[in-house]
Amino acid sequence: MLLLRPQIARIREMASFYRPPADINDFARRPSLATALSDNWHQFIEAAISGRAADGGLFYDAAADPTPATAPARQPVPWNGFPRSIWQWFNADADPLGKEKAFAAAETLRDLGQVRLPSGAVVQVFERQQDEYCEWHVDRNTTGGITRISFTSEGPEYFEQMAAVDLTLVGDLYREHVNPAVQDSELVWAEDVRSSNGAIRFARGSYNKWNVWNTRRGAMHLTHQANTLGAEINLAADATVQFPVPPSPANTLPFRLICCARFGGVNRSSDPLIGAGVNGLAKSGLAVTLDNPVGLYIKDVALGGLRDPGGNPIGATALRIARASADRSLILRAEVRPPAGATFTLDQCTFEGEPLTGGGQIARRITMVLFGLAKAIQGRTAKQASCEAKCCRKPDTAGFLKDVSLTANCATLTNADFGEEAPVSPTVTAAISMAMAPLDAVLTPSRAKRRND
Repeated sequence: MLLLRPQIARIREMASFYRPPADINDFARRPSLATALSDNWHQFIEAAISGRAADGGLFYDAAADPTPATAPARQPVPWNGFPRSIWQWFNADADPLGKEKAFAAAETLRDLGQVRLPSGAVVQVFERQQDEYCEWHVDRNTTGGITRISFTSEGPEYFEQMAAVDLTLVGDLYREHVNPAVQDSELVWAEDVRSSNGAIRFARGSYNKWNVWNTRRGAMHLTHQANTLGAEINLAADATVQFPVPPSPANTLPFRLICCARFGGVNRSSDPLIGAGVNGLAKSGLAVTLDNPVGLYIKDVALGGLRDPGGNPIGATALRIARASADRSLILRAEVRPPAGATFTLDQCTFEGEPLTGGGQIARRITMVLFGLAKAIQGRTAKQASCEAKCCRKPDTAGFLKDVSLTANCATLTNADFGEEAPVSPTVTAAISMAMAPLDAVLTPSRAKRRND
């Protein structure tokens, strides 16, 4: 290994090794800062990946690959874009009213609480409940007509790191994709935000990922606390660990594995499927990492069922890919809007034979994807671990799960025991709503016990 150190050092000197998501060249908009922006992004991703690779096992850092001449196999891991947790909670496959409840809840912001700033000003903090790394916002006109539905899979870290170098570049992207009226000053914390111990959590002037233009008025990037690139990296690393889960039946393996390993959200589509996909590669002895550029991507938006008020198919003309790689294989932002010249709004259209009421119907037909890389690397072996938990089913909704201790008795659980997992719907007030609390209390995820939150 000593002979490899100069080679590894040379690779690490390639500051642009980890490229921006989808290879989008936002940095070229600031020629004088392009190198600094590129270096800053590489260093952020490299630190996150190398930190997990240092744990040992089969997760590795491609920027320090000891066998760069050996090409890894590229493995896509797909999942559905609609929040499975919400769909299962309302038993939408079986309950005739469940589907409408699920669609309404998916577009209801979760109120994370209020933050009181030193001046006495109060900031309300919201996130979207769309927890499959696919989030959307519905734009309406003054009469309530739907003029645009914007879908995004961009991690907040990209904008945080970019803003640390040049906030105006972030502002330009908001003005281009969300609303021309966005002001840079609306994207940052107006004052220092402190945790309960007095430490500054967010400094005055630093980027606020929960700003109004990324929550109530639009969607530039992901807001859900589990929808981050850091979560993606940690999930991939955790999933290389081998747990004593029987390999069959295959259709239940993703959920049995995540119940045992306790990484990610057990009621999501994304985490169990990503975990099972990576775990399967590691089970065969292959070292695994995330493809470069690291990101979460929209693979496909199936709009074949979208029809105008006259019943004519308009899916091909209503879809706009707004941010993607040059070949459109890596999509970060997609928009659905009435075709050019149309005199109708989207709510006057039908989707798969039903009136289009929001973005959830379309999200059900969105396929998300990330790409893993796998190769044999001599000296790397899988880490072994025992199950940390098991899952119990919600009594009135068999498809909704809760991870519990190995000694828990599932038969004694009632629906009330699942209350903390409940989505917020238009007719239900979040338990933390209107609470005044330090930011570290307000923004503590309910799934904090899991490794990737």
